[in-house]
Amino acid sequence: MPLFPFQRPVYTAPMLEKKLLTLACAIGILAFGACFLPPLPQPKASPPPVLASVHLIAVQVEDGTEGNLFDPLIMSKATARNFNELWKEFPLRAEAFSDGEASDAVLRITVLHKTASCAPQSKGKQFCSFEMIASFALTAADGRTLQSRPQESSKFGVWYEGDSLPENLNANPFRQGASYALAMTAGDVLFYTRPR
Repeated sequence: MPLFPFQRPVYTAPMLEKKLLTLACAIGILAFGACFLPPLPQPKASPPPVLASVHLIAVQVEDGTEGNLFDPLIMSKATARNFNELWKEFPLRAEAFSDGEASDAVLRITVLHKTASCAPQSKGKQFCSFEMIASFALTAADGRTLQSRPQESSKFGVWYEGDSLPENLNANPFRQGASYALAMTAGDVLFYTRPR
């Protein structure tokens, strides 16, 4: 029994170094172990019950507006590619529609109306905001309508050189923005909206 019951233990320099080294090692193991562990596998999100038997959809994008038409096949391919990137947590894959190719369902996207509003910026560039109103209809291979939305809005913006819109809407900046916006809206319609 110590002479003075409230006396603190005396640490020598080597003892203190060992304690600090042990503490630093413990912190290092926790920090680096947690940082360099592989990520835990994430379960795939489950689609709504109406899409339970759908694993592959064929995307068909059409421009139903007058003038300044985009190429449907090019836009369908770009939209399917963006859909797969944006919605990869779901077990549903998309490809561009092609006659004779098998798929579980066809997603027909018809652009009904396009508007653009451009604002000049510095150095001869302009920023154009686009809005597309489109119908989305998902039809099963047997002809049943699984999802249908008569009018959905998709918005995006594009930087252009010069002071006017290009005549060709197949140009890369427009195609990238439009296909991304349509794919985002398509996922919202398919995965987060109740069928009507």
